Amino acid sequence: MNGLSTRELKGEPGTYQAAALAVDITPPIGTRFDGYGARKEASNDIHDPLFASLLLIRAGGAGAALVTLDLLAVTLNFTSRLRAALAPVLELPESAILVSATHTHSGPAGFLGRVLPLGSQEDPIQQEICLRKLAGAALRAKNHLQPVHLGFGWGQVHDLGGNRNDPSGPLDVQVGVLRVDDLQHRPLAVLMNYGCHPTVLGPENLAISADFPGAARAALDRIYPGTLFLFTNGASGDVSTRFTRRSQGFAEVERMGNILAGEVLKVMQLVTPVQQVSISSRISPVKLPVRNFPPLEAARKQVEQLQAELARMRAAGLPHGEIRKAVTRLEGAQAQLIMVQSAGDLDTTDTQVQVLRIGPLALAALPGEPFTRLVLEIKDRSPVQPLLVVSYGNDYRGYFPDAASVAAGTYEALFSPYDETASRELVQAALALLG
Repeated sequence: MNGLSTRELKGEPGTYQAAALAVDITPPIGTRFDGYGARKEASNDIHDPLFASLLLIRAGGAGAALVTLDLLAVTLNFTSRLRAALAPVLELPESAILVSATHTHSGPAGFLGRVLPLGSQEDPIQQEICLRKLAGAALRAKNHLQPVHLGFGWGQVHDLGGNRNDPSGPLDVQVGVLRVDDLQHRPLAVLMNYGCHPTVLGPENLAISADFPGAARAALDRIYPGTLFLFTNGASGDVSTRFTRRSQGFAEVERMGNILAGEVLKVMQLVTPVQQVSISSRISPVKLPVRNFPPLEAARKQVEQLQAELARMRAAGLPHGEIRKAVTRLEGAQAQLIMVQSAGDLDTTDTQVQVLRIGPLALAALPGEPFTRLVLEIKDRSPVQPLLVVSYGNDYRGYFPDAASVAAGTYEALFSPYDETASRELVQAALALLG
C-alpha cells in the first residue's frame, strides 16, 4: 500500500524513518455538502474519491505526523479526538500531530458544527468512521516504518490562484515541496503546500470531489504510482480561481490540477537534501478578539444596499468575476447580520497555533483562512527557513482578514467574526513558536 515496506525497520540514531498511506473517506451519495451557502441540495454523484492521508516521520526518539483530509475544515474538538486516538498508537505526543483540511467545497458537511457565522451540523457517524480509519492507518504506519531520505524545494505557480478581490492584489505564488524517498531514492511520499481556495467547482456542482488538489494528486500518481501525495493549503483567505478559471466543470478542475502537478513534478527533481536530523513540535493556545459589529439596523441596511447593487450589476451584464465579487459580498453582509443577531456578548474565541520542525524545515499551522499579507509576513519574519504556512490547521475559526480588506468591506471581512487584530495575534503566536 503506497510503497510501504513489508516489515518493520528500526531506525538508527541520526537517520529519518517514515511511512505514508491514505484511507478513503468518501461519504455516501446523498450526503449534504459544506462550502457554499447558496447550495441547498445534497450530493447526487461521486466524481472522484476523498482521502485522509497520513505521513509519519521519526528521527531517533522523536517524531511527527501530518494528517491531511479532503474536507472543508475541521474543528479543534475533532482534532483533539483524533490526536487522542493516534498519539498512543504512534507513540507521539499530541503536540506532534498536525491535522489539516484541503478546503474542498465539494466535500461533506458534518465536521464543522457551530462556528460563527456558520450553522453547519456535526455528523458523529462520519466523524467516527474517519477516526477509526485513521487509527488503523496509524497502526499500519507505525509497523511499516522504513529508513528514508528527505529533500525540500520551492517552486512558483502563476496561473492557478489569484487575489479574488483585486486581480493585481497580493498573492503568494510559492509552492513548497517536501520529498520523502526510500533508500533506493524512490519517492515514498511528497507533501505539497500552495495557497488557493479549491473552488473551481461552484455551488451548482452536486458531485463529491476533492477539486483541483485531488486532480493534482491524481496526475502525479500516474507518473509515480505507489507514491503518496499530500496537499496542504497556504495563503488562501483572499485567493481563489475566480479570475483564472475558464469554466467551472471537471475539465477545468483537471486543467488546474495539472498546472499545480507540473510545478510539483519539476520541484521534485530539484529538491535539496535535508542533512539535519531532528524533529520537534510546539503548540500555543491563542485567544482571538471578536470584532465590534455594527448596530443591527446598519447591518440590515448594508444587506439591502448590496442587494440593490447586485441587481444593477446583473442588469448591466457585467463580467462573471465582478458579479461573483458582488454575490459574495452580499453573502458576507448577510453572514454579518446573522452574527450581529447571535454573537451576543462573545469577546474572544479560543484556538491554537502549532509549529512542527523537521530538520531545518518548519510547518506553522493556522486555524482558519489567513490572508496573503498575514502569511507573507510570517514567512518574511520567521527566524526558521524554509517555512510552510499551513492553513485550515487543527481548527477552523473563519477568515483572518488584513486591514485593507476590513477597510474595503470585502466579503471575507464581512463574513469574519474578526478584524485585522486577530491576524496580528496569529502572526505573533506563530513567530513566538518559531523563535
